[in-house]
Amino acid sequence: MDGREIQTKIAAALAARHGQRDRAERLFEAWQALSDRFGALVALAEHAQVEAAGVRYGGEPGTELTAALRAFLDGGNARRVQAGLAEAAERVRAVRSRAARPTLNIGVIGQTQAGKSTLLRTISGLSDLGADVLPTSDDLLPTTAARSRIHNSPSPRAEVVLRSFEEFREVYLRPRHESLGLPVPGTLEEFAAFRYPTWDEFAGPARATGRDLPSNQEHLKRLREAQTALPHYRPLFGTRDVLRIGLQDVPDYVSYPPNPAPPDAERRYLAVRDVRIYYPFPNTPVRDLALIDLPGTQERGLDVARQFLFDLRNDVDLLIQVKRPARINVMFAAADSDLQDLAHEARAGVPLGDFMFVLLNRDRIRPDLDDDDFAKAVAEAEDAVRPQGIRVLKGDLIERDEVRERVLHPVLAHLADKLAAMDRAALQDARETTGQAGRDADAAAERLAAGVRRARGHLVSDDQRLAELVKGIRRRLAGDLAEIRDHYLALIREGRRSVELDAAVQGAAAEVREWLADGFGDGGHDEWRARVRNDILLLPRKTVEEEFIRARHFVAGTFRRVVDSSLSAAIAELQRAISTALWAHLPDGAAPADHTLGAFAEALREQGLPGLATPVRDLSELSVGYGDQSLFLRIVQPIVVGIDVEDPPSAPGAAPASRPGPPAASRRDTIADINVEMEVPLPLWMPGNVSVGARIPVRRPGGGGPRGLSAASAQDLIPAGQSAEETTRWLADTLTGVVDDVVGRLVTALEAESLAAVRALFACADQFLDGFLRHEDTDQELRELCRPHLDRATPDDGPARLSAMARDIGASADAVREAFAAYQGLIHSL
Repeated sequence: MDGREIQTKIAAALAARHGQRDRAERLFEAWQALSDRFGALVALAEHAQVEAAGVRYGGEPGTELTAALRAFLDGGNARRVQAGLAEAAERVRAVRSRAARPTLNIGVIGQTQAGKSTLLRTISGLSDLGADVLPTSDDLLPTTAARSRIHNSPSPRAEVVLRSFEEFREVYLRPRHESLGLPVPGTLEEFAAFRYPTWDEFAGPARATGRDLPSNQEHLKRLREAQTALPHYRPLFGTRDVLRIGLQDVPDYVSYPPNPAPPDAERRYLAVRDVRIYYPFPNTPVRDLALIDLPGTQERGLDVARQFLFDLRNDVDLLIQVKRPARINVMFAAADSDLQDLAHEARAGVPLGDFMFVLLNRDRIRPDLDDDDFAKAVAEAEDAVRPQGIRVLKGDLIERDEVRERVLHPVLAHLADKLAAMDRAALQDARETTGQAGRDADAAAERLAAGVRRARGHLVSDDQRLAELVKGIRRRLAGDLAEIRDHYLALIREGRRSVELDAAVQGAAAEVREWLADGFGDGGHDEWRARVRNDILLLPRKTVEEEFIRARHFVAGTFRRVVDSSLSAAIAELQRAISTALWAHLPDGAAPADHTLGAFAEALREQGLPGLATPVRDLSELSVGYGDQSLFLRIVQPIVVGIDVEDPPSAPGAAPASRPGPPAASRRDTIADINVEMEVPLPLWMPGNVSVGARIPVRRPGGGGPRGLSAASAQDLIPAGQSAEETTRWLADTLTGVVDDVVGRLVTALEAESLAAVRALFACADQFLDGFLRHEDTDQELRELCRPHLDRATPDDGPARLSAMARDIGASADAVREAFAAYQGLIHSL
């Protein structure tokens, strides 16, 4: 097979693989959902088993439920099923990884000095560089401490994928600390300050506990080295995910220090997860090719081979084991068999003979065997791996042409023929493995659900629990709401007014009278007279008009500031009392976390519960107008407009005007008594016989003449024969009388309104009780409101707890079966 045919076949297999990416991702997510749901079911069943054992119902424990749980957890061996799901997940993950790989990946692994790095340098062309990007070893110590990925790329470069400290802790520190019986440092600072015992300090207790002394000695050595070198690699943690470096700098990030290592050895590899090297491979027919350099397997204390072969399942299409036969090690040793066992685990359903090659390094530069001995080594290797179907390759790995003809070409030709079949084998393996594990989970969940259904037949049903819950809520809410309503009823019967409104009215009246005493707010009457007298000399009519307007605005502003806000406070108190009762008696979560009636009304409306939403909404929208106008506009403003320059009465004892007023025909018609009917429309939900209006007499009692004059006739009615001083006194007396009269009228009218406000608040409280608890749909809508929160609302008694357990376990078991059905639909589509 020539290079062009190899490239064509491999490109076609990769294209077919990539076409499955989306479905493979969905497949993995579906399996993960199944595993998660079964794990949740096991945890729930274990918790319920403990709980149910302590619950008595009708004098006997919940035997049916506990029996179903025991059969699931013990007889059905739920933990075994869960482990099977986890193992099968690795097969699904392998399918997802294969579909997502953009390149054809060949992994290379081998013992130190076997020639692994030499092979990688020769295939990739990195041997042409002056620097040893992939260092080789002249002794028996491993040189590569981190995994490298070498990509066939026209743009030479290198990238370091860094670990976080959390990953370093889990991968490197935790296994060593736990083997030593030491606490695992939680933070980087704790690791830096950790005091490690000397070997003599540790050895005595270790021998007493039977720990693996040689391994632990290695652990302590490595931990001290890592701690000492921490200042060198600490800056790499958390700085970035990928660090770009020059090719010549790669050894600084992947290599062990020389042995013996100096005390200041940097050991940057501890912060490195992977190194990605990009370089144009010479004479390679496959464009999308990547070589994965796996670290040597000789770091004692950590199972490096297993740790990295775990990734083989997801990252490697084919594995090459490099071996350099020597006189002392011609045949395969136990380590080689162990490595093949790990490869068998990592093959993801692909036949081991398709997944793995053994490569014997002839290495003529450092000959240890003559040609006959090497041939014998090849024959022994072939005999050793033949039962597994593994093929043995051989060659001098430093010779580029020999590597191309004897290693790379056979491997790529093999992949060109087998890659598509290997992908199908991996998918079939996942289908079979997950199918059995999923059926086990589905059957276990179904048996548990059936047992729970039988148990629920002897327990209190959810509908029964819900009926009792709603009955109790209605009873308790009725008591609290009636108490709120009766509070206002008692005030009405005692003739008491709104405390908030009365206090506000008296305060406003006192503020206005203080303003009068302070010279209409000028700081004293002398100061006011001095200012007004001079203004009257210049513009008498304008001055009189402006002082009346100023007085009217002050009185209106003072009462506006306090009247509506005081009634708002009274309404807010009613709303607060009712909302407190609602939140106290409804189950947690039934009412929104935002403790406002408006939010509750909107939530009820969105849940399709109009019978409950309407009274809550109406109460939330109750305002100071409890109709179409505010209290200020209905009561205060109509009275305050009487402070006007429109025929103000003469001050007591004032001399008659020297000029007669305008003829009767030119004046406004005099009304002996003006009554304004302020009946306020009530919301439809309030009783129609509750009147919150008031008759507001605009005239003074006694039927005297009109109180003011129009702006146009003000000049005519001001006594023309008086001095400015006399006119000022006249204006002061007139303003004082008018304002004092208006304040008295306001107090009288608002006291009547205060009584009406109490009646209105009583009506609101009574109507809410009637609308929320006595509506024909109240019972059903309360059930729907409380149903999702039944568990949190039901008293913690035996029947309720058992029923809740059974329901939750049944729902969890059903979720497992649904997840398996969804997975089956996906796996058969691939």
